[in-house]
Amino acid sequence: MFFAIYYFRIDLSILYYRLSQDASTADSKNESIFKRYPRALYGVDLSHYQGTIDWEHVNYINDSIPIAFIIIRATMGIDGLDSTYITRWETIKSKQVIRGAYHYYRPNQHSLSQAKQFKEHVDLKPGDFPPILDIENLSTIQTVENLKLGIKKWLDDIELHYGVTPIIYTGDHFYRKHLNTPEFDKYPVWIANYGNYSEPFTKPWSIWQFTEQGQIEGVDGYIDLNIFKGTYPELKSLLIK
Repeated sequence: MFFAIYYFRIDLSILYYRLSQDASTADSKNESIFKRYPRALYGVDLSHYQGTIDWEHVNYINDSIPIAFIIIRATMGIDGLDSTYITRWETIKSKQVIRGAYHYYRPNQHSLSQAKQFKEHVDLKPGDFPPILDIENLSTIQTVENLKLGIKKWLDDIELHYGVTPIIYTGDHFYRKHLNTPEFDKYPVWIANYGNYSEPFTKPWSIWQFTEQGQIEGVDGYIDLNIFKGTYPELKSLLIK
């Protein structure tokens, strides 16, 4: 996930974990998680920062772990559209992999205008993930309480439009410090925590983004890796009906 240091006052949890892992440590951690959860469902998430992808070879993590789901960035703020979203959205469908789309929330911008941007560009179908809100940063122009009101407005508007409860993506620390309140209890949580070898501190979580230093064939450079907490039927039950 991308965050703009120049634009927002950033929560330090995701940044800390991104800076604290060298490649060898990340490889060791990834292998440890693969061994600890050998029957788990794994997935990746992408934005235009991954560049050109050889989709024919995007099938496995570490050449052996099937990719069960792919989540991509669709929109950002009130007017941003990921340049790779449209083509990747259709490509993922053709690969018969579970797909999801997320909106990168810009906390200095109007919440319902951001919801409108997502609705105008994202057409979700049965079998897709519910809409996902990526919120990582605090605002520089409003209080945390007003930011939370805006986040809730986005979630409510999106739920009304798609008829399904959205998913919240954020950092472990950010969620526990700012979103661990009753109005957000009903939303499935996708948590980023790159430093914990066990599990995120946030409970309960549905998806854990455990590293940004994964590698898969077909994608140059590093990629985010995620684990779904549950069985395949449980994953299916989370998807749009």
